[in-house]
Amino acid sequence: MIRVLIVDDDKLARKGLISIMPWSEHGMVVAGEAANGAKALEFLEQHAVDLMFVDLSMPVMSGIELIQAVRQKHPNLRSVVLTFHEEFEHVQTAYRMGVLDYISKVRLELEDDDLILKRIREKMEDEFQPVPAPAQASKPVSGVLPPSGAAGEGPAPTLDDEAWRKLEQDWRSLYWLYNDAIFEQLCTQTIASNRPIRRLEGLFMRVISQVEIAAQLDTGFWAEVDDIRSAVEWIRRYRLLIYTQVAKSTDLTKTMVCMLKAVLFIRQHAASTLHAEDAAEHVNMSRSYFSQIFKKMTGSTFNDYLRQERIRAAERLLCETNRPVSWIAHAVGYGDSKYFSQIFYEQTRLLPSEFRAQFNREN
Repeated sequence: MIRVLIVDDDKLARKGLISIMPWSEHGMVVAGEAANGAKALEFLEQHAVDLMFVDLSMPVMSGIELIQAVRQKHPNLRSVVLTFHEEFEHVQTAYRMGVLDYISKVRLELEDDDLILKRIREKMEDEFQPVPAPAQASKPVSGVLPPSGAAGEGPAPTLDDEAWRKLEQDWRSLYWLYNDAIFEQLCTQTIASNRPIRRLEGLFMRVISQVEIAAQLDTGFWAEVDDIRSAVEWIRRYRLLIYTQVAKSTDLTKTMVCMLKAVLFIRQHAASTLHAEDAAEHVNMSRSYFSQIFKKMTGSTFNDYLRQERIRAAERLLCETNRPVSWIAHAVGYGDSKYFSQIFYEQTRLLPSEFRAQFNREN
């Protein structure tokens, strides 16, 4: 059983949470309660606890202070924060400290208690499972994916739990941060998932915290979201903000920042002769170390990534211009148009002329 501690200075809130939640149905049992962070630490010295539900705003010791103290003394103890909407800045801070989820007191009466505990239980289980690398973006590389907010052909079926958990793992892998094709694919799959907005909101806050911890950035970015599309637009704007900050940064001591700078460098110089040594030098790394880290963090080798970028640029030019294929081949870094057509077909299963014709028919 998962042993739970409820920490909230509001006695009625504690009693209400203890009584209304279907704890036993999700393998949980309330081991105790505490009125503030200091009392919670005293309880933890005497009792085994696996999961805390923590109010952020408490006297004596706040929820943030408690979570920080628990990280040092009880590193295996997981936390869920209880908060009001106006405390979202503190929620982000809590996510950076590794909390599993948050529960909005404003929305609590509107949410399904069973789904809340199911979500939390699944997240605890996920933390003890390895996160597999997501599949590379399926060919075609982009296939001219619809823009955010574009109308589909009808409502997509809701993903089953296993497919949703795979989608969560793909977001948490952070390959989407470096690869536009993977990002667009995940956005499309997420919009089609029909998952509750609260679950998606929590997932995005967690991955944002992953990014900001790794890159040691503090964007202060937050947006209210009401549905899946607005949540996806939120993560889209956040991704752009990260690239804007990285472009301005001169700090080459953070690996994530270096890899993002390398991505920007590749995009800027993709049409010219470009080698891994060039990108490695740009971020002050040796070629071998750069190649190893680049593959690990982006999911692609340098050459594969460069090829994908060139083909994506070619797709855009085929859709946006009437220039001949030979001109487009040269514009994206291929001097031989026949070789370009071969690479384009390998990536998209269409010849450049077929790709353009298909786009024109659909638009």
